[in-house]
Amino acid sequence: MKFKCEHRFAGLTQAQYEDLYFDEDFNIALCKEVGLARTLLRREIQAGKLRRDVKVGADREIPPAAAKILGASKIEYTETVDYTMGSFRGTWSTLSSVMTDKVDSRGTFAFQPSGDGVNRMIEGDVTVKIPFVGGVVEKFIIADVEKSYEKAAEFTRRWLASHPR
Repeated sequence: MKFKCEHRFAGLTQAQYEDLYFDEDFNIALCKEVGLARTLLRREIQAGKLRRDVKVGADREIPPAAAKILGASKIEYTETVDYTMGSFRGTWSTLSSVMTDKVDSRGTFAFQPSGDGVNRMIEGDVTVKIPFVGGVVEKFIIADVEKSYEKAAEFTRRWLASHPR
């Protein structure tokens, strides 16, 4: 099931947003704000190519019906981001801590100029290969992702207001 999230941030360039997007202090504060536990596993830049692996876990339990299907009360995953510095676009994928062979999510992200700011666009595809209920789980995951990105956008705007560039 495909999804797309787009948010605009005023008062900064693509390069400034790129710096912010990959800033560790910002990401730690952001994850705390949206209720995610976060552990940086790897962050490497070689020949202008960034690869970042982050273990992420929701600080909240999932609905009992989804927990029964997935066999876990919380969702954890490892997110891998591949990005060429200055390109303003990259790819992401996640590896779930449960049912790794049945859950696949991946997509792209981009930072595009928009007036006096930047649009951040996240596109993805979540596939859950569980007969009869996969679609329900996909909808739950996407709704949670969209809600988290909305909270992240609100936090980012507050951060930008209190940390002028």
